[in-house]
Amino acid sequence: MKLVSKKNLSFGSSPDNNDGLQLRITFDEDTKTAYGDYTCPAKFQGSPDAIHPGIIATILDEIMIKINEAMNFETMTGELTVRYLQPAFINEPLHLRGWFVKKNKKVIENRAEIENEIGKIVARGKGKYMEAGD
Repeated sequence: MKLVSKKNLSFGSSPDNNDGLQLRITFDEDTKTAYGDYTCPAKFQGSPDAIHPGIIATILDEIMIKINEAMNFETMTGELTVRYLQPAFINEPLHLRGWFVKKNKKVIENRAEIENEIGKIVARGKGKYMEAGD
């Protein structure tokens, strides 16, 4: 039987998913920090001119998942808590930042935040990720 490799169509970060966010997130090994910039297009609008809250949650989750991948943890989201502090707007440059917090047995904890172009934090996230495997 021939194995067929599947294309990565992740909604959050795959460049091959035209319907997705196509986030570009970089990881700094020294500080265990992930970061990137993103400007959200109108197709992800919620209330007038604002990014849909579900998209904000997805961005925060994706930042924290990228931390796990960079640290060679194979995980899936177990718990995601989002604190929305103010609206994030369509076509507004956003700065994304996330960091590793700790690992207990098979649970990895990370944090992330999204900041607007004037430096105000628009949302914060806390994530607990379950490590796959035995």
